[in-house]
Amino acid sequence: MSRLLALVRKEFLQLKRDTVTLRMIVIIPIMQTLLFGCAIDFDVKHLKTVVLDECRSPDSRELVARMTATGYFDVVDAVASQEALKKEIDSGRASVGLVIDRQYGKDLHAGEPAPALLVVNASDSVVSGQAMAVAGGVASELSVAELARRAGLPANPLPVDLRIRAWYNPDLKTSTFIIPGLVAILLTFTLVQFTAMAIVRERERGTLEQLQVTPLTRLGLIVGKILPYLLIGLFQLTLIVLLMRFAFAIPIAGSLLLLYGAGLLFIAAVLGLGMLVSTVADTQMQAMQMSFFFMLPFVFLSGYVFPIDGMPSFFQWISYLIPARYFIEVIRGIVLRGAGLADLWEPLVWLIFYTVLIIAAAVLRFRKTAA
Repeated sequence: MSRLLALVRKEFLQLKRDTVTLRMIVIIPIMQTLLFGCAIDFDVKHLKTVVLDECRSPDSRELVARMTATGYFDVVDAVASQEALKKEIDSGRASVGLVIDRQYGKDLHAGEPAPALLVVNASDSVVSGQAMAVAGGVASELSVAELARRAGLPANPLPVDLRIRAWYNPDLKTSTFIIPGLVAILLTFTLVQFTAMAIVRERERGTLEQLQVTPLTRLGLIVGKILPYLLIGLFQLTLIVLLMRFAFAIPIAGSLLLLYGAGLLFIAAVLGLGMLVSTVADTQMQAMQMSFFFMLPFVFLSGYVFPIDGMPSFFQWISYLIPARYFIEVIRGIVLRGAGLADLWEPLVWLIFYTVLIIAAAVLRFRKTAA
């Protein structure tokens, strides 16, 4: 035990001398949490909109007013021709164009379909999808009101009273969904790179042979290398949780103890992955490049941004191999839904399995490199 503690102390002393790494340990989680939490927003509002109103009637103005009242459309200009509207969208000065036919008001009162056209820049599928959905809702509301007027019925109450309640994230804030999952991504970004350098750095400095002749076992050497970064990972986890709670006002509905228990498992898995990379790479540059190779699947196939159920079957199967999938499921369950151990036992078991598997692979690989 004293030999293991001596190795841990050596790692801490080495980190203490590396002032750049020490700054990164603190600055990177804070900067990236604030950046991702503030910048990522799937609820796209205030889309720049240009209007070609050929009708110029109270009915066409009501359509424009209803669309701007949603908060999703900001009318930045009124154009006189379709060519001018196309030019505004082509230049990027507007994302949406609304064309109201000159027969709009006349047809509306005559009981005919009132023609209007919504032109959307669909190069961004998120923006275009929300714009079309909101505009379709506005058109439906106007249609219901007009049909009620023709039938001599009051606009309210409607025949169907469907009430919607959003659980766990009632304000539909993107940050409430993004930041709990961001914990897994940030820990992966920082800790994999730190440990990916561990064995390679010893090899380049010529101190690896000295470690190999110590009485410590291979497992002891790997654990001794991982332990300091395990404490650093817990420190970074605490930073992100504090920012989540106080900077973004996201309450933790479940057990903080369970959150830290799952976080400890995931940090160990990530550190084991970095250590595995370290035993394979020959140089620090190779170790850094290989660590980036693992980061993209952790971001895109873990369910952090895109729902796993919406992926092709092949990638859904690959996602089962990514520990971040299970940790994100656990931390979102704890933070957002207040889920307990009885609800989250399955992803926790998988997280334990992958943690043990990855560290065992790093130990076995280290034995091969020592030969």
